[in-house]
Amino acid sequence: MNPYFESFIRNARAIADDRGVEWEVPFGPDGVAPKGKGWNLTRMAQASPPPIVWINDFGTDQGTVSALNSDPPPGPMRTYAKKPLSRDWQDLIKATAIDQIFVRMNTCSHVSGNVVRPLRVLATCAASVSPWTLTVDDIALAIDTARKIQASGKLADLIFGVVRSVLDLNHLTDNGPLSPSLERDKKIHVRTSKFTKSIGDLRSDLEERKHAEKLPERRAFWELVRIVFTETPKSFLDVLRFAQAKTLILSGLRDGECSLLPADWKRYREYFDTRDQAGDQAGAVSRSLMLRHFAEKQRVQGKDGIALFETVQHVPAVFEGVLESTLDNIVALTEPLRRTLKLQLETGRNLPQFEMGALVRAVELYTFLTGNPFLIEHYKSERAIWVTEYQKSYDQTIFEKLRAHQLKAIYKGSRLSLAVLMYFMRLKGIPWRKSNGDIWQGSWEGTKIWSEVYFRIEDIETYLSTQLVTKQSDLTPIKLSTGNLSAWEILFLMPKRALSDGRNDGLCDVTRYCAVGRMDRQMVTHALSSGKAQTIFSVYGQTDEDRALTVRPHSLRHLQNTELFRLGIADTIITKRFNRRSVTQSYDYDHRSLAEELDHVSLKPDVEARLGEKSATIARLIKSGKARGPIVEAFKRIQSTSGEDAAIEYLSTEADGFHSTPYGHCINSFTVDPCPKHLECFTGCKHLSATDLSQTRHNLVQLEARFEVAVQSIEARMSRILGGVSPAQLDTHALQHEASTALQVAARPLEISAPNGIGLENQLNHAKVRLAGVRKLLETRPGELVFPDGLDLSHDVAKTRGTVLDDVR
Repeated sequence: MNPYFESFIRNARAIADDRGVEWEVPFGPDGVAPKGKGWNLTRMAQASPPPIVWINDFGTDQGTVSALNSDPPPGPMRTYAKKPLSRDWQDLIKATAIDQIFVRMNTCSHVSGNVVRPLRVLATCAASVSPWTLTVDDIALAIDTARKIQASGKLADLIFGVVRSVLDLNHLTDNGPLSPSLERDKKIHVRTSKFTKSIGDLRSDLEERKHAEKLPERRAFWELVRIVFTETPKSFLDVLRFAQAKTLILSGLRDGECSLLPADWKRYREYFDTRDQAGDQAGAVSRSLMLRHFAEKQRVQGKDGIALFETVQHVPAVFEGVLESTLDNIVALTEPLRRTLKLQLETGRNLPQFEMGALVRAVELYTFLTGNPFLIEHYKSERAIWVTEYQKSYDQTIFEKLRAHQLKAIYKGSRLSLAVLMYFMRLKGIPWRKSNGDIWQGSWEGTKIWSEVYFRIEDIETYLSTQLVTKQSDLTPIKLSTGNLSAWEILFLMPKRALSDGRNDGLCDVTRYCAVGRMDRQMVTHALSSGKAQTIFSVYGQTDEDRALTVRPHSLRHLQNTELFRLGIADTIITKRFNRRSVTQSYDYDHRSLAEELDHVSLKPDVEARLGEKSATIARLIKSGKARGPIVEAFKRIQSTSGEDAAIEYLSTEADGFHSTPYGHCINSFTVDPCPKHLECFTGCKHLSATDLSQTRHNLVQLEARFEVAVQSIEARMSRILGGVSPAQLDTHALQHEASTALQVAARPLEISAPNGIGLENQLNHAKVRLAGVRKLLETRPGELVFPDGLDLSHDVAKTRGTVLDDVR
């Protein structure tokens, strides 16, 4: 065994013992631990549920097993099955989880999804070898299999990350380091959005937004806006979902930050001038609204990665009214839940509204236990009246009227609904009592009148704590960098597992229900973008197309970031607004089109009038430094020698030269002669400038792959020649056909390769020059020249050298 591997496991076990974590986990024949017997990462990290993150699968990965069986790797045939991993692989997974939670202090979701899952995929692909004997081939098989499982390449990239940050970093393999020999997936998204054209079209349109797939689809975004601002929510939970969607749109917060907004969210900042007068007295702003929230991803190196940081976000004046009314309404609607949760925390009980020894009628307790306010049988029309009245404004005083009406009917002998009767019949182990506290014995004594059936609160408390664990309120405080935030201080509280809310014309009486939870980021994501569960779109969409729409919550953050850039807000302000540490991070969220960027490059009105629309666009490109080419050089030369007017006149005449190729931008005039290097600017033309369009990068990555295949193919054939293969045994024509197929993107014709390999050597040099050019283009920052010291390939070299024909003078 590798000594570093042995030490890694030993240290992790020592940490587990010190933290009270049971190393040995029981599991079944498939490697999955029974419910509640795995590792509760949330509890281990002392994080705040929900969600509760578990590691309970110590067997092979089911998706990987299916992929390997459907497309087996080369070599001896093997059958893969869902079974426990070897002891060494289990120890590695456990030790890595311990290291990530207690040493690196990463979040539970990161450990589960980004570390443990890729390790299990790797272990499944290399189950026949020990972890410390892994080779590059084993890792490559796991990465290839991961690409089959997840087309986006995310899982494959996570495997690479685990190899680099776990196996190599801790020297756990005999053959390490392994990551330098692996090729990491290039994160090029080829999925198109409705903002862009199809993949087959060349991106010559100035209106194309960069990486538009990271923005919400236009139709989905406006449908979401229509729903949350015009539709009436059909349940209490939908009221919360609508409010969260509005907050995400107006603030650009992360979904986790939105879910953890505090009830005390409102902050104001007052502004005064030098004479201590309010700002509005001098024509400025006197007060601004700020949104108090807890920022994620603010971790300081070596500190707790779970703790959140309290901060504020300034709310634009145009959004103040909408955001304030939305969140204030949620504060009011969730206030009864907040009171219940606070009492539960103070008393440590589920039903703090009653004394422990109190006797309470069963029918009066039903709503406290289930949230369902309907106790007796109602005609559908009568029930619909109550539901419609409540959903108009979610006025909670309606529950008082409904409860009084129903209790009065019950005391007069009305029959209970079937749902109520079935619920009481399932309450096993709770004695039914009389008004004096005596337990009903045997059959009923007298008439079956439910108004005479009582429960002792102490019995109900015991039942709730032992039998209904899933209906326990969320009491764990939120961990902050400066302390803790009590659960009742959260804004988005909800009735937990209230099955009556929104189902079959049902309601949930939030003024009495005892199980209080808080919404988490997963609920936000499922409400907007889940492919399986119900979404806001599937419930409130007007057409089948609308009901199939989805929006990723994080795309709304990208959208607001882009819009702020488009409106000319300083990058420093945007960076501060989104709690980022560097301006560079904000530009990763900048998806403006080139035309939108050029809108903020100003020209003098008279200059713009003289140039016209197309020439003015070229002028803005030149002024912003995003254009290169002979026209630009001539413009600057004329500007410096003959003045601004002469340069403008030249530009208005020659500004036909904005060209967008599949690989970059060029400004040159090809009105008379076409470019001799059309679509091969990457061979060294000094006028080529890089872009950051997603399709351009995709084209370059594909081209790079083709040239790599061509180089490898030619080198392999040359090695065969040099290795002593007889020239007579070589099918030179077949060899030439394969090489020309691989190099079909090259411009120059290929020579017939002689047996000595001279033709192949020419082809190899041809491919390597283009491969180097493509790679340099990929590495160049957007807007910069790729070959600043290159040749001017816009002039045909053959013409400058002369021809065999006489020139006509």
